Amino acid sequence: MNKITRCLIGLFSLLIILQACDYNDYDNPPEVEKIYPIYRTNSIEELKALYTEGGTEIGIEKDFVVQGKVISSDKEGNIYKSLVIQDETGGIEVKINSNGLYNYFKQGTTVFVRANNLKLGAYGGTLSIGSVPVDKNYENDFIPAPVMENYVIKAGEGEQVKPTVLTIPTLSSKYNNMLIQLNDVQFLESEVANNMTFADGVNKLTENRTLVDPDGNRLVVRTSGYARFADTKLPLGSGSIKGILTYFHDTAQLTIISINDVQLDKPRFIIIDLS
Repeated sequence: MNKITRCLIGLFSLLIILQACDYNDYDNPPEVEKIYPIYRTNSIEELKALYTEGGTEIGIEKDFVVQGKVISSDKEGNIYKSLVIQDETGGIEVKINSNGLYNYFKQGTTVFVRANNLKLGAYGGTLSIGSVPVDKNYENDFIPAPVMENYVIKAGEGEQVKPTVLTIPTLSSKYNNMLIQLNDVQFLESEVANNMTFADGVNKLTENRTLVDPDGNRLVVRTSGYARFADTKLPLGSGSIKGILTYFHDTAQLTIISINDVQLDKPRFIIIDLS
């Protein structure tokens, strides 16, 4: 067997091994540590548990690395300068001072976040990880784009995370910054009857709309005026909707990633008055 033949066999074997990796498996991630000198040391839940009021800087005494899959996309403009990643224990926002992150971090991409020298912060009760801020009025800041890859290491692309299917009554803060799906919901009659849009795209104003289920339970849908679908009229029908759940203090909010995640094309239902 000549050298060229042996090289071709070796390359073919490597391709088979790479194709066999399941990038959607939290417990058995691709063996990227053979490519990058980094590995997961802690879960996202353990990272978030370090937070104290005023923010928490992550020291350099020992490596603190979390691993997750990207569930966000800034392609349609409703997410700004951030990634949201999720593992089997929870989700967290990673603040990065760059636009067009979807070009590099596609949904389903596995990333490592090296938290050392970064700072946990909160806004309205929702946690994020970012740089140590210059302005002390903020608990953390955006990681500068030129040093982004020192902290956020792309491992490999894979299948997108499947949303957790919940109902409005079962929403809780343990799902904060996680991808969820709600079925059998619709926008309020008063909103669709007035031809309201998701937000004010003309004046670039963020606005809230309200989803409701057949029992009258409600959930805020918050949309940026910079979203590509800001001036899209609210769908008339009922159905399912997918997005990232966040909290502003005690108020649950849903952030839509893509207008394609809004599937409200069934007939409207009659809301049962339980009062």
